[in-house]
Amino acid sequence: MIAIGVSSLISPEVAYFPGSYFEAVAKSTLQRRAMTVWPGPSQLVRRWQDGLLSNREKMAVLVGGSASHDPVLLPLYREAVMSENPRLRMAAAYGYRDLLGDGLPNLSAGVSPDDARRLAAEMDAVAATLRERPLVEFWLQAALSAEDRSMPGWSGVVLRRPPGICFRAVDQVVSFDDFEYLAAAFRISAAPGSRFALMRLMEAATLSRFYLLPQGQRAGSGTKETNEAITAASEFIDLWVDTRCRPDPSAILKASLVTLGVRGVDPFAVDSYWLWLQVLRRGEPPWRAMAARRLYELGGRWSSLSILQAESPGDLEAWEELVSWYRLWPSHSSKPDRAGDRPLH
Repeated sequence: MIAIGVSSLISPEVAYFPGSYFEAVAKSTLQRRAMTVWPGPSQLVRRWQDGLLSNREKMAVLVGGSASHDPVLLPLYREAVMSENPRLRMAAAYGYRDLLGDGLPNLSAGVSPDDARRLAAEMDAVAATLRERPLVEFWLQAALSAEDRSMPGWSGVVLRRPPGICFRAVDQVVSFDDFEYLAAAFRISAAPGSRFALMRLMEAATLSRFYLLPQGQRAGSGTKETNEAITAASEFIDLWVDTRCRPDPSAILKASLVTLGVRGVDPFAVDSYWLWLQVLRRGEPPWRAMAARRLYELGGRWSSLSILQAESPGDLEAWEELVSWYRLWPSHSSKPDRAGDRPLH
């Protein structure tokens, strides 16, 4: 991230918070700026603690910085939710939920002092848990708790949420390094819906194909295809977890790439741009969000593509727009012709 001046945190979008225009337009503009030109989360914490930010700048940090999903920002939300400023309290409540990937709060009645105290107590417990556990495992535990099950050796607070909200949160924060957590939750869960969601998330985190749809105009998917996908995911876990002390994300991805006809490419190398561009363009829908995140790490555009909703109209539109953006990105024409530019089979 680039270190910038104090005035750069002034964001006109906060004038529309909260409200429908903020949700529909202003939020995405603010968060894209936060993820591309603002300083990183740790630097935002230092800027906040310097005591030089106005309330409008603090609001921008709370609702814009939440896109990073970085728990290092939690103390800012804890401080702001106890503020005497009603709008700052609302921004803290909203941004805190958004930071976690949680369902967003209803702010139509504001955030009362009693609500703020309860939320501050929750933030304390969540912050203590996330100092010991990653955010992905935090949400997988919340999903399993709905089945009265638990991640191995879990200790810490558990938010009571429907599994759908939990997996939507995992969708937003999962990385390639999280395969082991997904695999553990998949083995523990007995709920068909949860296992299907975990299977799709593992497809994305490993560039694998478990869920194979039948071909043809009249073909449709059903129980047979789902059961076959669950079995394939189970066998994949057996291969990579039971035969190794700790799964290596790089080795898993390299093996998947070989299956796709791409050899000799390190998926985590700094020059892997072309590989991930091809995955974004031609890969399976669940892979697109992971490719977009990797391209962002390599200096590309930030996006909020979904794994579990990759084929929804909104996500398809966002994906098409992102692919078009990369066609115009200056780095596109300056990258060398590498092995990663081979078509994916």
